[in-house]
This record gives sequence, C-alpha cells and structure tokens, in this order.
Amino acid sequence: MTQEVDSLSESLPGRIPSRPLIESRQLSVNFHQNEVLKDVDVSIKRGQTIAVIGESGCGKTVFMKSLVGLVKPTSGEVRFDGRNLQEIQFQELTETRRRFGFVFQNAALFDSMSVFDNVAFPLVQQAVAPNEEIEERVMRHLAEVGLPKEVARRQPTQLSGGMRKRVGLARALILRPEVVVYDEPTTGLDPIMSDVINELMLDTRRRYPVTSIIVTHDMRTARKVADRVLMFYPRHRLKPDDPQVIYDGPPSELEHAEDRRVRQFVHGEAGERINEMLQAMA
Repeated sequence: MTQEVDSLSESLPGRIPSRPLIESRQLSVNFHQNEVLKDVDVSIKRGQTIAVIGESGCGKTVFMKSLVGLVKPTSGEVRFDGRNLQEIQFQELTETRRRFGFVFQNAALFDSMSVFDNVAFPLVQQAVAPNEEIEERVMRHLAEVGLPKEVARRQPTQLSGGMRKRVGLARALILRPEVVVYDEPTTGLDPIMSDVINELMLDTRRRYPVTSIIVTHDMRTARKVADRVLMFYPRHRLKPDDPQVIYDGPPSELEHAEDRRVRQFVHGEAGERINEMLQAMA
C-alpha cells in the first residue's frame, strides 16, 4: 500500500518525487585485487549540495564516477532517478548522462577552440538549439560566471587558471543539467580565486534547481558550499567490517565529530599516520 501511495504522489503534477535522486546500495568497486569501495550506501536527495572529502586514495573519484555510470560496480548498484544504471541500455545511459554537468579538475577545455566554442560545444554536438539561441546562452552563461564579453574570443591558453575554471563551469551549465559534479574545483587556485569559485557554486545553486556533488580536499569549500559532507576512508586502512564512509552530516559538525580521524583530517593533522609510515620504513 505504501508503494502505491508513493507512486501516486510522484505522478501528481508539480510534486517533487520523494525518492532519492541518486542512491548507491552496497556499492563495491575492485580493480584487480585492489578493493577501492566496499558496501557503500549513500542516498542523495534532489537539491542537496554534497561535499565528498577524504585523503588521497580513499575512493572519492571512483565513487563519483560510479554515480554517473563511468565505473561499473563490482557488486551492488547505483540508482539514478529510481533506475539501476546497470540495467539501462547504452543509448539510454548516454541520455541519462546528459542530465549531468561536469566541472573537471583542470577545466578540460579544448585548446584548439575559442572560449565561445568551448562553452557552445555541448549545444552544437547535440544540436539542441539554433545558432541565435546558442550565442545568447553562451554569452549569458559567461556573464553569470563573471567573465566579460571579450573573453569569448580568446583561446584557453590565454586565460588564467581561475578564468579557465569559470569557463568550465559555464560549459557545465549550458545544457541546464539536473546534477552538477565538481572534481576538485579549487585545486591550484589562490585563496581569493578559490573563494570566487565557491561563491559561483553558491550562486549556481541559487539560480538553478540543481543537485551538486563536490569532490574536494578544500575544507573551506566543504564548509562554505555544502549542506552535507561525506568523508571516505581508504579501504586498505580499515578492518574488513568497518564502514568506509566515516562521516555523513552537516559541515558545522565536522570540528566536533566523534571519530578522531575526521577531526585529524579537518585540522590537517598527521596523527597516527606518522607512526604508520615509520613502522613501514622499519
């Protein structure tokens, strides 16, 4: 009976589906003998902004790629909008990925194209808008990320790191995605430009009804932009039955987390890692 009520409520006009937009269930990913993710259960609601943190090698990027079907689970499943990605045929999976926008770590711009053509690329490739609309949307999105009109004519090699990141954000938003995935959006930027990117991510959330997933080492970004933080821990440093997500909560509680590993990461303290390294060298 409950399922029938949920199904009915989701079919009513104007109602937001009650089910999670993205969900991993007992998600495990192995590469040969290397266990990267094990039994990860995460549920992400529509409109949430999630920061995924943790030290290098803890599985953050693999988790992110699994959520969009770029990495197949060894076991378990990932569901997007109620559908198991593993059960979707290739063509439909391609269509599903168009509901995502990606902001890559190094912007991943095409150096042979102008800024305008980089931002317009998704629209041109998918032939979803006439030329006049393409020009209007490109220039509007460049303005929204704080770039002047003349930047559209430049090549990516003529831009600073911060400008390249902003062009990457404009391109990610051009197809009006439901989900925006950020991969280390502030890496390599000075503190001022990092905060500019943080403000742009906040502004994006205000302008568009998007769900955001931010993979980051930057605690300033996690605290300022996210309304929920997931912290992963390297699988090889856990006991077999230990959960891999060692924190799942608001950024305001990170400082006071019960798990000392969370507090050590937040404060940038090596903790027992120094002892582990010395023992490994002995």
